[in-house]
Amino acid sequence: MKKELKRILILSCLAIYLSPFAFSQETPASLATQFVGQPADTYKAGVFWHWMGTMYNREGITKDLEAMKAVGLNSAFIFNAPLWLDPDKTLYPQNTYRSEAYWDAVGFALSEAGRLNMEIGLHNCPGWSTTGGPWIDPETDGMKAATFSTTSVSGGKKINIDLPLPKGDFYKDVAVYAVAKTEKPSQDGIVDVTDKFSKGKLDWDTPQGEWTIYRFGYFSTMQNTHPTPEEVQKTSFESDKMSVAATVKHWNNMIKPLTERFKPYIGNTFKYLWIDSYEAWGQSWTPDFREKFIEMKGYDPVPQIIMAHQRGDNVLDDGTKGLKIDARAFQPESQAFLADYKEVTNRLFQNCWRLGAEMLRQAGFKLIWEPYGSIIAAPFDMKEAESIPDVPATEFWLHSREPSGGGDFAQAAARYNKRVVAAEAFTGMEAVAWFNETPAMLKRPADMAFNYGVNKFVLHSWALNPLPDKYLPGWAFAHYGTHFGRTQTWHEASKAVFTYFARCQMLLQQGTFVERDETVLHRRTPDMELFFVRNNGKEALEKDFSFSVTKRVPEIWNAYTGKIYRTDYARTDNNCIVKLKLEKDESVFVVFPSQPTAIAETCTASSLQNGKAIDLENGGWVVNFFPKTADKPFKRVFSKLIDWATSLDKNIKYFSGTAVYGKDFELKTPIANQQFILDLGNVKDLAEVELNGQKVAALWVAPFRVNITNFVKEGVNSLKIKVTNTWQNAMIGDEQYPRDFDWAVREWNNLPAMTALPDWVLNDQPRPERRRKTFIPWFYYDKNSPLEVSGLLGTVSIDVLNNN
Repeated sequence: MKKELKRILILSCLAIYLSPFAFSQETPASLATQFVGQPADTYKAGVFWHWMGTMYNREGITKDLEAMKAVGLNSAFIFNAPLWLDPDKTLYPQNTYRSEAYWDAVGFALSEAGRLNMEIGLHNCPGWSTTGGPWIDPETDGMKAATFSTTSVSGGKKINIDLPLPKGDFYKDVAVYAVAKTEKPSQDGIVDVTDKFSKGKLDWDTPQGEWTIYRFGYFSTMQNTHPTPEEVQKTSFESDKMSVAATVKHWNNMIKPLTERFKPYIGNTFKYLWIDSYEAWGQSWTPDFREKFIEMKGYDPVPQIIMAHQRGDNVLDDGTKGLKIDARAFQPESQAFLADYKEVTNRLFQNCWRLGAEMLRQAGFKLIWEPYGSIIAAPFDMKEAESIPDVPATEFWLHSREPSGGGDFAQAAARYNKRVVAAEAFTGMEAVAWFNETPAMLKRPADMAFNYGVNKFVLHSWALNPLPDKYLPGWAFAHYGTHFGRTQTWHEASKAVFTYFARCQMLLQQGTFVERDETVLHRRTPDMELFFVRNNGKEALEKDFSFSVTKRVPEIWNAYTGKIYRTDYARTDNNCIVKLKLEKDESVFVVFPSQPTAIAETCTASSLQNGKAIDLENGGWVVNFFPKTADKPFKRVFSKLIDWATSLDKNIKYFSGTAVYGKDFELKTPIANQQFILDLGNVKDLAEVELNGQKVAALWVAPFRVNITNFVKEGVNSLKIKVTNTWQNAMIGDEQYPRDFDWAVREWNNLPAMTALPDWVLNDQPRPERRRKTFIPWFYYDKNSPLEVSGLLGTVSIDVLNNN
């Protein structure tokens, strides 16, 4: 085993210096072609695909994957999560974890992904944390923590006493020590009496004085992987993170069923296994920890732990609350020992992480890993761990100001030659994600992550939806995560959002990292210098940006519009100065290609002059409403633009979905040598513009303005604006009527949820309360919750700019 471990660690170290993917160098021309159109699939985002308990089926798998592909998502990572409802009331009781029905569903997902030219990944254990499963025996393979009991005795006589059993499951003895009680504890006052101890009794001829007997050993922390499907919640244990044997057992049990069943897919459709952020709490011991410590440090750790305790310094992590030891309060001797203790712990953790990664590679998989603690401090060095996975990963939440794990992932990727840095993207809790999320809410955290060097988003979360389409939105990952999915109101329009992500990710995966600050990230390839520039302020800004590039001509690559254009610039001896005007939360790439891009447009501030504005407010609007619920479409005529939530018409007031505003307008003057900019004013929440039967753009973040010059014509023009809001108002509308299901407020988040799927769902019967339109097991609103401002609010106009 030692020789095999050494070989694997050598291979793993070599892998640090190898690119994790076969990657052909793009040229500025190839990038520009993709940028103005659609980036290649490899640059597209993926999703955390949560399979909730036993609630998954073939129909849901196909619909989900086809819906992902349609909007520009190209990978899905299966996470097996709890149902979080009564597990005995399910449509698919046979779908227990790792049953034949489960493997059949995984195989079907791989087959469908292959048909769609998509990629599938799998989390390495049930739940999202961390490494383990039902195959881990907590006594032999589970995580361990050191512990001891103490007994006071008076010396000068022979004793034969029972030593109390230290706390913990599956406790194992390591050593017994006696410490003389003195004013100043010293190494001379500690005696190893392990050979005097047997079957729980200490038989010892005690020297004179007062003594404290330490019965020292370790126990299983009984830490479960979490949160798992209900049927394995009590039997799925975390593996020992410092044990080679336990590591091999875990990864063998993870890998073997996959290679036996799905070998044709491995390495193509089935590429990745994921390790989420560390939430396995503490581990302070492993069966051979004492021997490993002596081998690495040259002294026995057990007496040092005991002496530290004598000094009042408890250096042990109890395995339940994480490593929260404040060494600053320790005496110098304890601090020195704790440094060695942490170093040995880190080395054993790192060796086992590397071993697992190499086992995956040998089986044909690649590892994506978030190598840090999220709710606790991880007991290993994160920066060293970033070298281990093929793709290091971080996470950021809807409200994050920096990614988890310290935020230096761009530097780490460059240090270890990792081209791709992934992120669990847009994680949210019930405080911010109430099915009221809009694409605009994603823009600032997305640009923040790009600025820190993240270049591969994996969206959190897309819950597999097995329910018929009459139950909408149907399913979600409980109260967690931003709600992505095919039943989201703005799902069809989200292709524009995911195209923006793909354009950014494509450019940010090129070359190597150079430097970053709060507003600019710089990368370099042999053929181009590129800078990602964002406005993270609260207002629009106009500013001269200085770029350390000489001789090359700057181009602005706007990932939101898909446009590339040349702009005014000035030079100093060593820099190029470009004036940028950025709206709040706007971002652009300033690109310096070795040769100017052929498809770049010329658009400088000095080339346009203000003309007149055409007011489109007057004359009324024909509005066709298409509810996201099963209700039939309906039409209204608006004499003026209104907030739907203020309407006296309940069909509009509680509407969730898409409404198409239609209006004709006439251009009587010649349109040559003019630019026409459509300004929608205020929109809640996003708009898709169509002019004269042609799609113009999807606008998902303010300001809602778009150049329509190439779409207008002299004479009568037909304008359509598709406006979509969130699920919030329909859900509040439902709360005006009785709930036709059993529900309770969950203690852990103080939010209401169904206790079980209703019988009328299980038996496919008509809904008792026909006036309720939405269906979701976890809900957030009551009848008095404030409605969301919705609709096209305006003012709508066309700005006419004259070309010089």
